[in-house]
Amino acid sequence: MQIMALAQPASRHIAVVILAVASYHYLQVYISRKDLPKPRVGGYFHPSFRNVAETFRNNLESGLETGASFSVYQNGQALVDLWGGWADLNSHRHWQEDTVALTWSMVKGVTALVVARLVDSGVLEYQREVHHYWPEFGTEDKRNITVEMLLSHQAGLAVLDEQIVILDYQHNWPKVEKILAAQKPNWPPGTAVAYHAMTWGMYVDALVRKVDPQHRNVSEYFRQEIAKPLGLDYYIGLPPNLFHRFAQFREYSFWEQRITYANVVPAVLGPYLLPATLSIDTGVQLARANNPDVLQIGVPSFIGVGAARDLAKLYDYLGNNGTVGGYRLLSNSAVKLLKEPLTKDLPNLFFVFYPYSRGLFLKKNKQGHLMVGHSGYGGSYSAADTDSGLGMAYLTNHVSFHQEDPRADSLMEAFYECYETYVSAKKKNGQDKRM
Repeated sequence: MQIMALAQPASRHIAVVILAVASYHYLQVYISRKDLPKPRVGGYFHPSFRNVAETFRNNLESGLETGASFSVYQNGQALVDLWGGWADLNSHRHWQEDTVALTWSMVKGVTALVVARLVDSGVLEYQREVHHYWPEFGTEDKRNITVEMLLSHQAGLAVLDEQIVILDYQHNWPKVEKILAAQKPNWPPGTAVAYHAMTWGMYVDALVRKVDPQHRNVSEYFRQEIAKPLGLDYYIGLPPNLFHRFAQFREYSFWEQRITYANVVPAVLGPYLLPATLSIDTGVQLARANNPDVLQIGVPSFIGVGAARDLAKLYDYLGNNGTVGGYRLLSNSAVKLLKEPLTKDLPNLFFVFYPYSRGLFLKKNKQGHLMVGHSGYGGSYSAADTDSGLGMAYLTNHVSFHQEDPRADSLMEAFYECYETYVSAKKKNGQDKRM
């Protein structure tokens, strides 16, 4: 009886706390938005895709979305290029045409294309062991890890025993490289797949520095060899002088979460989520992800910054066998390798919802088209539709923990509903519309 008497007050306290938190989030979402002016929407779309623009506008005006950009390119031409909402909700700063936002893990897809270029150039082979290029890596049962195993999250290096401090990544690279090289695999490499959320880009960055003849890191190589030739306004590490264009990210509230619990709960309760997060003192741990000192650090796991159009332009190349407008970014053979699944028959230990190729996920969309790309924390998404020859991206600063984000899904659904009409209409002279 005494135990019951003690338990009842405790349960009341817990209930009060839960109610208070829920009430706070309710007020934050609904009351704080009541007096906001109407969000602005801008951009271009082919006449066949008017419903996409209306869906984008509705997401913003309904409050489902805070700020976003959505873009689809085909053979170098924009079919849809939209932006709108709030770049900073607190200060009522509007999302502009040149606004850039944090793309989180979508930068992994960009990094995979950097590696594909290096393979194309002959300085790197997917099937060679990593220690062939990086001798110090070949310790602690890692000698059998190949480049493609590392890229496809099979290496067993999702969690580090010694924490990496994010500032060291920028200012003390030898220390970071030593920690990475000394790590023992978390499971036998090649026997299972688990998402290397933080460490993936760090290991790939170390490898790129070894094989590039100029010993550039991923950020430098991408800027000089891909972004500049293609005219992309995308950065692996945001230059401080561009921070005024950055969209401040905000998290979804308790009321706005849409989680597929059957998939998420096992991952949250599994052995890798917390250790993987703690392996890196990121300074990006959500509350600090708007910090310009952190955003300028070019970690190719999670610090990529740009707009949807730049990722759509990039994936347009992948959707068209590596070539757009006469410029070849990748060879046909490189594209073929990026479309080849490597993990579909392996046990999934952590957060891998689709098969991985050499750094990119593979899935079929509702139309049955092969999508090759990478998603990002909070619902953002970028991919090539290799059946239709499209590059597409959706980017938001209103992040949540979705497996399939309803905002991205609504835009994709509207796009493909319009696409059939467009295929028929494109033989006629079309005219882009400004909203």
